[in-house]
Amino acid sequence: MSDLLIMGDGVVGNLAAAWFRRHMPALRVTIVGPAARNLPVVGESLVEFSTQFLQEIGLGRHLVEEQLPKYGLTFYYKLDPETPTDPRYVVDAVPTNPPLPSFLVNRFSLDDALRRLNRYNGVKHIDGKVTGVELNQDASHRVTARRSDGTELTCTARWVIDATGRRRLLARQLGLDEGVAHQRSSFWLRLADFDASILNRIDAMTNGNRRPDAYYAAHHFFGRGNWVWLLPVRARHAGRMISVGLTYRPDLFGDPMTSVPEFLDRMTREHPILADFVRSGRVIDTNLYRNYMYRARRRYSSQGWFLIGDAADTVDPLYSTGLALVAAAIQQVGVMIRCDLDGRLTDGFAADLDEAYAGLQRLAEEQVARLYDVMESGYQCRLRMHLQVVTFFRMAMPLLLNGYHTDAVGAAMMARLGRPGHGLARQLTDFEPLIARAAARRPARTACGDVRVQSTFAMNNSWFERCRDEEIPRSLRQMFWHMTAVRLGLMWMAGARSWLDPVQLGGLLRSSSWAAAVGVLRGCSLKRSRLVRWLFAHGGDAAEAAGPAGVGTRRTA
Repeated sequence: MSDLLIMGDGVVGNLAAAWFRRHMPALRVTIVGPAARNLPVVGESLVEFSTQFLQEIGLGRHLVEEQLPKYGLTFYYKLDPETPTDPRYVVDAVPTNPPLPSFLVNRFSLDDALRRLNRYNGVKHIDGKVTGVELNQDASHRVTARRSDGTELTCTARWVIDATGRRRLLARQLGLDEGVAHQRSSFWLRLADFDASILNRIDAMTNGNRRPDAYYAAHHFFGRGNWVWLLPVRARHAGRMISVGLTYRPDLFGDPMTSVPEFLDRMTREHPILADFVRSGRVIDTNLYRNYMYRARRRYSSQGWFLIGDAADTVDPLYSTGLALVAAAIQQVGVMIRCDLDGRLTDGFAADLDEAYAGLQRLAEEQVARLYDVMESGYQCRLRMHLQVVTFFRMAMPLLLNGYHTDAVGAAMMARLGRPGHGLARQLTDFEPLIARAAARRPARTACGDVRVQSTFAMNNSWFERCRDEEIPRSLRQMFWHMTAVRLGLMWMAGARSWLDPVQLGGLLRSSSWAAAVGVLRGCSLKRSRLVRWLFAHGGDAAEAAGPAGVGTRRTA
């Protein structure tokens, strides 16, 4: 008998166990999963929220002592996309270290550190494979597993978390799988004994902004329907090591990528400097995922079962949001279990949190999916990415760091902003045809010159100095005014037809109206504002129940 049983002994399951042992130590936590595994992992780039989460559960010292600091992001766009072999790039790099730290992690050492932490903190581990799950209305769920020695056992738990990754035990059993509009595939390798000086030979225009060291940055190279990552990771026994991989949309990319020779052939034609770099080293191993995108219709239930990580949804790795979304989901599950212990967990609150997570995940994923259409176009790709980075650092990150995803009113806000065809998702989508028209009127050779993906404004450095909830309205107001200014500038560049376009005029009206509305709440906490509670919790009992602890009772249809 356990209080909380976690199916899956990977990074997601162990992160969940570590969080519950830190924040709810009275719970008996059990992980069921095979100890001996041979799963493909990749060098991982953390963002600020996932870094804060790892520090919170007790791995801060491990990150500093055993992993590499992340000295910003570097994006490379072909200067002349019509000539794929042209070696010149326009580069967008962070001129300084980010205000909150983040890291480039070796997943093998991170996973080992997590398991050691959980053993030390008393998490029980059953070395076996889950073979069946029986979910019961009275929240006494039964999980059957086969141990590594062949014997079977049955565990009973009040709450069950599915962290089985691509096995998706509960999603398959309950019929929760949902398709996505655009598939993605990835091929990657780990490289050792390479010539790092080759990265210093990249022919890149920087527009005067300083760049981090060429090796210790997270590199992204963009091509036709694909992008390539280079992520250095600290190796225990191999000296320098780097993760090199390619992610692509199969409908735009052509033949699938399955081997090192195919990768080198493609890089020779599209990014010759990367082909030289890989040839200079020794390939340690290779992995691939084909058509790996999927989504769950539902992740949380008030009956005490939850899906987190790849057991529910997959994400594109472009912005390194995978572990950040896992961290957000774990915190949401924690709030629901606290409510259940107090007898206050309702179907409506579980649905609220599920919608908030889905809105955040959908907003990020669908914008990235369409970005592949223009990855070979420097101007369009950079400007779309700039707007996405603005929304991440000025909206998503402040809301997450202040717990809006675990609050009834905050969850309703996040769900509305990320809903397809509504809110911020609509704003970003409506920009796309306008950006294309503006790009068509620019000389090809200057198509990258005046766009910065990671400007000081976009990275929201001033907010991160304080990270206060009461500063969020100011951050959002500036974001919406910035969107208004960008749209006006693009409409001027695109010509007279844009001034008669009802979509663009509607976008101007919405962003300026939102900026004015949020400005009224400047200096206030949005989730505690009576006006916001009335708008998103319908002014009823939910507004009173959704207090600082982040729990609510609103039912949703």
